[in-house]
Amino acid sequence: MDDLGCGRAWADVHLVKGLRLACPEYGGRVFARASRQVIRHFSHQVRPRDCEPANESAEHHLLKLELAMSARAAGWRAELEVSSEAREWRADVMVFDEHDRPFMALEAQLSPMTQEEAQMRTDRYARDGVAVCWVALQDRP
Repeated sequence: MDDLGCGRAWADVHLVKGLRLACPEYGGRVFARASRQVIRHFSHQVRPRDCEPANESAEHHLLKLELAMSARAAGWRAELEVSSEAREWRADVMVFDEHDRPFMALEAQLSPMTQEEAQMRTDRYARDGVAVCWVALQDRP
């Protein structure tokens, strides 16, 4: 899809000379690229150890993209990697309501987690009035 979820199209950032893009997580320079399989992505100039999105699996990243595209196709605004103001949680995908307020986190959960961990993370979202939808490719608690 051309919409990057921020009011810009892929053509606005891919192969544009003189454009400097920065990682929203740690601020370092990134480049808009397309893989041999024509999968669009952003690549770090220097891969940081402490930038979580740079170190996630391709499967996790693609699932997050699918979740965001599905929410957008349903007419919602959705952004990847949105944190609470207090940094108590960070949603894989945040869906915003008609007043531009966060209302549902979509979590791509591919790694194992306990029922207690899921409840604790769900409760953190609930304290801020955000619902959460856990999405997995296997059975999870």
